[in-house]
Amino acid sequence: MWDAFHKREQVSRTLEYAYDDFVLAQVAKKLGKQADYEALMRRAKNYENVFDTRTGYVRGRYADGRWIEPFDPFATRASFITEGSPYQYTWYVPQDVAGLMGLMGGKEKFVNRLDTLFDLRYYWHGNEPGHQTVYLYPYAGAAWKTQRRIRNIIREEYSTDPGGLSGNEDSGQMSAWLAFSMIGLYPVCPGMPYYVLGSPVFQSTTFAPSAGKKFTIKANKNSSTNGYIQSATLNGKPFTRTYLLHQEIINGGELVLEMGPQPNKNWGTGKSDVPPSLGMGE
Repeated sequence: MWDAFHKREQVSRTLEYAYDDFVLAQVAKKLGKQADYEALMRRAKNYENVFDTRTGYVRGRYADGRWIEPFDPFATRASFITEGSPYQYTWYVPQDVAGLMGLMGGKEKFVNRLDTLFDLRYYWHGNEPGHQTVYLYPYAGAAWKTQRRIRNIIREEYSTDPGGLSGNEDSGQMSAWLAFSMIGLYPVCPGMPYYVLGSPVFQSTTFAPSAGKKFTIKANKNSSTNGYIQSATLNGKPFTRTYLLHQEIINGGELVLEMGPQPNKNWGTGKSDVPPSLGMGE
């Protein structure tokens, strides 16, 4: 790797390759390649090899298993991280958020660590591998925190002035994050057919997935102060899931979100309401 612009940086590579292997596993399964599917799914768990349960962060290690010393999770430059800090990259396990949560010690510690990331302003929106991070709260039953923080990121990180993007527009990702988030959903793990719900800025958005089919997201009473989902219905029926299936959009219909100024901390907290993780909902 010494001839590459980014050299070594093995933790970032391990995390990103684990996700890549997960997506390849889904392709193998579609092709009927069961042995390849199983091998790739095992490799999709390789992120565990760089997670230090003692510190609670991803961390570089030597071939003999020793962790690299000294270690600062907040260091903005580390030999084993491509860009950003270990703290920021720790969240890059989109294929198995539930597994990451378990390594951290459960939902409460997971949410507290996310809160610290944002409250102490360690979050870096200008680096694309962190774009899914704000959408991870629903996996721990705290969707209202995503709803609150999404609005803050849109307000603070984007503008219509020159330089209105907070980072390089790599393949359009800065704008893609904004477009998805203003609509009210985000593909945390491309390769798994669902979108995690956030807090829409638009009153109404309509998709036309095919001829004669439409899917609409309506946000009733939506405003700059009414950013929290109070309740929801999908095609007229109560809806408590914090994610929307891609097929539900393809089928056409209407998701109606009732918005308000205070969070409904009970919405989307059921076991069946949280988004799927590795091996689930394929």
